[in-house]
Amino acid sequence: MKDYTKELINTLQIIYNSTFMPIHLFENNNCICSIPNNELPVDFIVAYRNNIVFKEASLNYFSTKEFLHVGIIKSDTKDMDIIIGPVSTTILSETDIDSLIASYSLPIDYKEQIWDFYDKTPSFTVSQLLNIMALLNKELNGNIVDIFEYFGFTDKTKEQRVGKHHADALVENKEQSQFHDTYFFEQQYYGYIERGDVNGLQHFIQQVPSFTEGRTSNDSLRQAKNIFISTTAIATRRAIAGGLDIETAYQLSDSYIQEAEKMSDQASILALNATAAIDFTSRVAEARIPKGMPEDIYLAIQFIANHVNQNISVEEIAKHLNMDRTTLSKKFKRELGFNISSYIMRRKLEEAKSLLTYTDKTISEISEYLCFSTQSYFQNVFKAKYKMTPKEYRKSQKK
Repeated sequence: MKDYTKELINTLQIIYNSTFMPIHLFENNNCICSIPNNELPVDFIVAYRNNIVFKEASLNYFSTKEFLHVGIIKSDTKDMDIIIGPVSTTILSETDIDSLIASYSLPIDYKEQIWDFYDKTPSFTVSQLLNIMALLNKELNGNIVDIFEYFGFTDKTKEQRVGKHHADALVENKEQSQFHDTYFFEQQYYGYIERGDVNGLQHFIQQVPSFTEGRTSNDSLRQAKNIFISTTAIATRRAIAGGLDIETAYQLSDSYIQEAEKMSDQASILALNATAAIDFTSRVAEARIPKGMPEDIYLAIQFIANHVNQNISVEEIAKHLNMDRTTLSKKFKRELGFNISSYIMRRKLEEAKSLLTYTDKTISEISEYLCFSTQSYFQNVFKAKYKMTPKEYRKSQKK
């Protein structure tokens, strides 16, 4: 192996050790180095490489339908290229892995190997991917590229095209006296969500006035989905402002948007919009967390919400916040009116209600998932709180 190639591989290993971004080096169309070593089938990487290797630019990347991103850096002077990735911005599901195997006609025997590979590989944003590509390009070709300029993130042509469309539409709308008039309606609508006022929101939805919507698509179904996505995004943030914990809010938003994308008629999407709004509002009402609380107490609440499936202790929360246990306990009680241990139990029981309503998990599985010492203890505290057993609550929700 040539000295240059050896030095390049050493450099690639250092970059991997710093980033954990998978790297494959090809020379004369043959993979001569895999980092981490042979953890992903080479023919899998070759399949990705074939999608971009024939493009003329020295740097290229593409994204798959499974939310994976792959980049290529080609040498300007040698028959050599570097493939980085595939990496993901999200956690892959088993369905995603099955889709990958089907898309690239890989043997089913690869499934466990591919699953293990992605389990070990951190998530990366596209921006991180492109910056690492720029670093590797400096190593391979000796020149520094501005990723914003290189990949057209500051595309003046597109800016001019959008600007012209905007100017023309603005002139036409003014001449026809057609204006966006939803702003004040939206302020009232989202205000009910943020306050957790379910009855007020239901009454408000029944008396929606006539107004003019903007046009986001030339396709009516896509228009309905676009509006649903934007309204759900705003509802998510207003619900968080109203006290709903961040992870619950964002995951609920993702779930509703995925549901909307499955729909094929506008009426269903309109109904789902109302359903989502009332759901967010109800959850804010249940959260009952006052606005304007100190940041450390807010972060304590988020920590508890994200760890209800663990044995959370006050000491652990205080350590996470770099606070003294006693100080945290006193401040939590002063700000919210109840002690932190009671709040932990409350969140566990609220999570139990959700699991009883929306999943088929057994009562034993829910008890174990939420780290109750015994199933009987879980049933006792649940009944003390809601005046019915978990089994009775599940039946009531099905009715």
